[in-house]
Amino acid sequence: MTKPARLRVSDVVRMALVSSVARFDTNEPALWTERDPEAVHQARIATRRIRSDLRTVHNFVDARWAVQLRGELRALGAELGAVRDIEVLCERLSLHASLLPDSDADAARAAIRRLDADHSVARTDLLRALRHPRYASLHRALHEAVTTPRLTASADALAVDALPGAVRPTWRRLRRAVDQLATVPSDAALHEVRIRAKRCRYAAELSSPVMGRPARDLAIALTRVQDVLGEHQDAVVADAWLAKAAPECSPSEAYALGMLAEIERGLAVHARSGLASAWEAARARRLRAWM
Repeated sequence: MTKPARLRVSDVVRMALVSSVARFDTNEPALWTERDPEAVHQARIATRRIRSDLRTVHNFVDARWAVQLRGELRALGAELGAVRDIEVLCERLSLHASLLPDSDADAARAAIRRLDADHSVARTDLLRALRHPRYASLHRALHEAVTTPRLTASADALAVDALPGAVRPTWRRLRRAVDQLATVPSDAALHEVRIRAKRCRYAAELSSPVMGRPARDLAIALTRVQDVLGEHQDAVVADAWLAKAAPECSPSEAYALGMLAEIERGLAVHARSGLASAWEAARARRLRAWM
C-alpha cells in the first residue's frame, strides 16, 4: 500500500471516485424496487460528493469531462432530492405531531398525509428518470470514471503538495459567506453558508487520506456547522409548507398545523443561536494550518 506522503493527486481522485460510486451502486437497486428512504439518501450523497470532489480537483481533471459528468449528476440528484426532501419533511412533521395533545396530533397527521400525493409524484418522476437512456449513459460514465478517470498531467503531482492549494479556495468561499452575513441573516444567506460548509467538509475529507488527522478534524468541525444550519433549513422548509397547507385544511387541522409552525419557528431560532459557537470552533487556525 502506498504511503500517504507518496500518494499522487491521481491516486486520491481514483480513491474518491471508487468510494462514491460504490456507495451509489450499493443503494441503486433499492431506488427501483423499494421506497427506501435511506437508499435515496445515500444515493443522493454519492452524487453530491462526486460533484463536489470533481469541483475541488478541477485543476487536475479534464474540464469538459468533469463539467459534463457533474451536470448529469446534478440532474439525477435533483430527482433524488425531490423524493428525499418530501420524506424528510414528512418524518419531521410526524415526529413533531407526536408532541401535540392527542386530538391535535390526529388532526396534524391527517393534514400531513397530504404529502403522500407529492411523494408519489416525485417517486414516479424518479423512476421515469431511471428508465431514461440518459440515466443508462450516466451509469456507464460513472463506472468509466472509476476505471479511467480523465486526468491531466498535473494529477501526477504529490497530493501532499497539491491538495492544500486545491482545498484553500473552498475554505475562502465559506469564510467569505460567513463574513458577509448580516447581524440578522436571511434564511437564504444561512442556507448558502450551509452549502459552502458542506463543500468544504467534502474537500477536507477528500484530503484526509493524505493530510491525516488535521483534515479529518476540520471536516468534523464543519460537520457541526452543517448540522446546525441543516436543522435551521429543515425548520424553515417545514414552516413554509405548514403556512401553505393550512388554508387548504379543515379548521381543526389548520389549528394543529399552527401549533407545529410554532415548534418549527422555535427550532429555527435555536439553530441560529448555535451557529456562532459552531463557526468559532471550525475557524480555529489549528484546523486549517495544513492548507
